[in-house]
Amino acid sequence: MTGIALTEALLTLHGAGPILETAREVSRLLREAGLEGGIIGGVATVLHGHVRTTLDVDVFVSGPTEAVGEALRRHGFVFDAAERAFVKGGVPVHLVTIQQTMSPPRHYEEIDAVRVVSLADLINLKLRSGLANLLRAQDLADVIGLIRARALGGDFAAKVDPALRAEFRRLADAVRAEP
Repeated sequence: MTGIALTEALLTLHGAGPILETAREVSRLLREAGLEGGIIGGVATVLHGHVRTTLDVDVFVSGPTEAVGEALRRHGFVFDAAERAFVKGGVPVHLVTIQQTMSPPRHYEEIDAVRVVSLADLINLKLRSGLANLLRAQDLADVIGLIRARALGGDFAAKVDPALRAEFRRLADAVRAEP
């Protein structure tokens, strides 16, 4: 099974086929409009190799959100004020800013036609979020899942934000010590 087919099968298995398609559409819209940003959150976690469910698409937007919001509206997304998300086909799309992430991702890559943050940036975002707010424990679980899925060890720590390296190493060591 190819990487794309496997990703589709895993996301569809978890009821997220429309979520992957929405992530692809949002990525295409960002590329076409020349806007910087990319998919973060659960979709990026799955595309980087840790299988888990997700119900939405989170998009990091490096500049003002208005341009991305307008591109989404032009392509049939409707803003739901209660959800604070753009919705199309029942899939919410949340725009995430630097004020929420505390530090912007530095690198993006294409995986299965989705522009996602790099693995190192994803781990930085999730560690920062999970350590700052214990109610975001899913973010720490995602880092652990990515460490397992990608067999990440101490050598990968050099790619992690220096302020987060000790925590990353602690998690990687805990995973390596599992029976």
